[in-house]
Order: sequence, then C-alpha cells, then structure tokens
Amino acid sequence: MVRYFALATIIVVGALVVLANLAPARKPLGVANVRATGTPSAPRIEPTSTARGGAAVVGTAPWALSALPECFVQDFEAHGTYAFARSQLPSGMQPIRPGSRLESVDCVLHVAAHSGLVERGAERLSIPPDAQFLWNPKQLALLRKTGPLAELRLYHMTGRASVSIAPDYLNPPR
Repeated sequence: MVRYFALATIIVVGALVVLANLAPARKPLGVANVRATGTPSAPRIEPTSTARGGAAVVGTAPWALSALPECFVQDFEAHGTYAFARSQLPSGMQPIRPGSRLESVDCVLHVAAHSGLVERGAERLSIPPDAQFLWNPKQLALLRKTGPLAELRLYHMTGRASVSIAPDYLNPPR
C-alpha cells in the first residue's frame, strides 16, 4: 500500500513540475504609484454647490432668516404645539401686516399674508406658509405653523433696521 502512495506522490509532483514549466512567464508583482483625486463615494444627483460663480440662490427655506446672519441673528428657537410656541413670544410683540417691508443692512423681508420673501442681492429665499411675522423695536419673530406643530424663531437685526409698515398697521381691525 505504501508503494501506491509513493507512486501517486511521484506522479502528482511530476505533473506539477511539467505544468509549471509550460505556463507562460509572468511579471513579478510590484507597487505602482498613482495619483488619486479623492475618496470614492456614491454618485451625486445634485450639484455640490448652487452658488458657484456668483449664481443666484433661489429657493424655499423655513430657516431663511437664519441663513443671513449679516442681517438677522437668531437668538432663540422653540418647537412644539402652536400654543406652546406662541407662549414663548416676548411680551409686546406686534404682528407685521401683509404688504409690509422690513430692511436690515442689505436684506429685505417682504411680508405676505401667510409667508415671506427675503431678498439679498441676487438671493431670493421664500418662507413657506403658514408663517406669521411679529416684531418689537428690539426683535423680529417668525412663528410658523406646520399642522398641529409650530416653530418660533426670534432674531435681532444687525445694523440699522427700518420697517415700512403696510397701511392700517396702527389701526388694526377689531
């Protein structure tokens, strides 16, 4: 029996030697230097930036005023039910009537019935419904309702701010 194992071993080793000599010669493995441009990632559907080359930024943004810290600096934010958010308003806040215009530095907030539009140069950001703007001489408030929930954002305006108030603001209907 040992004789058969020895014969089988000689046949297998001989076959491997013959196959190794018949195989084409290969280059030895080596390390190559390549220039990489970044880490791999999933393909992007949208552009990496919308503001390249001085292009205008236009869109809908509930946080539009917070995106312009040169004009409006956010001091406070509250989320919860509408009653809770409304209870967080500082005393003395008065609603800004639709049609009014608030200017702070080079930003202009146009107040509509249930929304707003912030303009700064070529940038146009709209604040979607259901938004209400309130103010006192020191602060601006954005109270926005979304279904049963609401958010309140309080801002102070930088620089010299002016408000062009829509007609009948001082004599609201009762």
